[in-house]
Amino acid sequence: MKTLKTIIPIGILLFTCLFAMGEKKQKSDTAGITKIEQLMKSREFYIEVDQAFPTGNSSITIDSKYGQKRIGGEGYISLATNEGQLFILDSVATGHLPFFGRAYSTEYGQGGGIEFENAKIENESFKVIHKRKKHYIEYKFNVRNRNDVFNFYVEIYGNGKCSVNVTSNNRASISYGGDLTPIPEDKRKALGI
Repeated sequence: MKTLKTIIPIGILLFTCLFAMGEKKQKSDTAGITKIEQLMKSREFYIEVDQAFPTGNSSITIDSKYGQKRIGGEGYISLATNEGQLFILDSVATGHLPFFGRAYSTEYGQGGGIEFENAKIENESFKVIHKRKKHYIEYKFNVRNRNDVFNFYVEIYGNGKCSVNVTSNNRASISYGGDLTPIPEDKRKALGI
């Protein structure tokens, strides 16, 4: 009986603490989402990807400045030596993303990464999603380069982390992980803004 009298108050105390921690996390997520939303509405932001998740590859060999490296069966590639960049400036996008996977149709000598310069953003949508335990911003858009159309689906979280999924007409889909930030000053100078 004494044991039951001590267990019940401890259980109530633990439940109250967990509930308070959940409320605090939800408030910090909402504040982070608001900050990211304001940055995105400014129409000048930068996504730097440092991870790639190709579709359907059990292992890949990549060449870097450190030599060849074979990536195992998880389907994850660190882009520490080959980071990708995506710039959004008003109604245009510039992107340089490495591509690992199958290309169905590309021009001779054009089998590299996903690249486009000052491409007009089409079919753009922006939505803040508030689910029970998950808060994020959903951002979709399309861009064209000389021979392909790229469809982007981006999920951005309150801490600036994001996942970028790219599908196209001529390549297998690929996903990236990275960070959304304001455009750094050195990148602004390189872009001429």
